[in-house]
Amino acid sequence: MNYQQQPETNRQQAVGQGDAVSQVETTEKLSEAKEPRTSVFSLCLLGILASVMLGWICTLGWVAWHFVDWLLF
Repeated sequence: MNYQQQPETNRQQAVGQGDAVSQVETTEKLSEAKEPRTSVFSLCLLGILASVMLGWICTLGWVAWHFVDWLLF
């Protein structure tokens, strides 16, 4: 094995993989992607779901409290 070989430059790697221009264009196309928008509807839905979740947790706690009360007394 010869460890003395110098690494390939980026340009040599691009020639070995294909056209360097197409790789640059692909990168530019990816950077043009639209950013996701936050919607008032989605924020309201998350608020409603959080309220329902808290209600469910409180209900489970209330049932557990009464179950323990029933077992002990």
